[in-house]
Amino acid sequence: MTTEPLAIGEQVLALLDDAAMSSTYKPALLVAMLDRAPEHLRDGRLPVGELAERVVELYWPQSRGYATTGRVLVQNQAGGQAAILRDLAAFRRQAGIDAVTVPDAVRRSDEWRTLVRRAERTLAEWPIPRLQRPFEPFLYTTPWPFRETGGFSMRAYRASGEAVELFPGVADALVRLAPLLRPFVVRWWTEKAAALNRTEIPDASSLLAFEDFLFGRDRVALGRVAEGLLDLQRGACFYCAGRVGAGGREVDHFIPWSRSGDDGLDNLVVACRRCNNAKRAFLAGPAHLEPFLARNRTFAGDLDALSRERSWPRDRPRTDATVRSAYLVGAGHRPLWEWTGTGDGPRLRPYAEAVELVRVMLG
Repeated sequence: MTTEPLAIGEQVLALLDDAAMSSTYKPALLVAMLDRAPEHLRDGRLPVGELAERVVELYWPQSRGYATTGRVLVQNQAGGQAAILRDLAAFRRQAGIDAVTVPDAVRRSDEWRTLVRRAERTLAEWPIPRLQRPFEPFLYTTPWPFRETGGFSMRAYRASGEAVELFPGVADALVRLAPLLRPFVVRWWTEKAAALNRTEIPDASSLLAFEDFLFGRDRVALGRVAEGLLDLQRGACFYCAGRVGAGGREVDHFIPWSRSGDDGLDNLVVACRRCNNAKRAFLAGPAHLEPFLARNRTFAGDLDALSRERSWPRDRPRTDATVRSAYLVGAGHRPLWEWTGTGDGPRLRPYAEAVELVRVMLG
């Protein structure tokens, strides 16, 4: 068994090509693993409860009614709705919630914990034991027994430690591969969901907008926290320090969304349109990393207050782990993006030039 990242990436892509997936649970599980791996580089264990919470977060925007019909889209070709999505849609109807992003008040509720627990059981019973087929296990081992026909012993699952055990080197490989694999898996998921809902998505030209709907990339929603973040930045673009007017401000994921899917408040900054368009999916250089770390440390209380006021998710430990893995594990030889401050605009700086400085900043 290889732990070389490229070989693992090829096997993951082969899973998507080869497996006859009856629902979107498997790509959801893959994305959740990519997003949670940075937090478990040392122990190599992915708690199923954490994977379940991330899967529920991923399905949250998809549990809204789709624009053309107002109905929740089907994500199971067996004729019924995927159970996790069905539970979320029922919760939304009962609570009267149409938010694109999970409100912070919902995350703290008993109902949310119930949704996550039900999703945890679903993952442990079906997609986790079956994800790696038809190949030999190469990502993780499943330490609890299960039956092909469905059903498993909850007692045995609890006794197993309720976590998948990643093979040595896999967590590191997933972090390194995330910028490449995550967009691919998301697009595969989009195409699968489109195929299951052909009347809503009749042709490929609609796929980009459909993907935005599925994964909650809603700039209007991000705008809810823009003003509060901009106050912390004294009205200036986070990158070039130029003044940002109400019409030109954009919320940027400091660690790009394609690398982590981290919508938490600690990972968001406000940028002018010019900087946001120039940075795109690059990692920012040390000239921006240092003030970013200082912002999250100095204004922790303000970010917490903004999270409560705007009911926006905030998970600083997750963001911290994502930052460390993005720069210390996943950056490799990719260039870093910086605004020079010399009038020359942005530049791409070789990672090798900045690696020691980055290591000092991240401790």
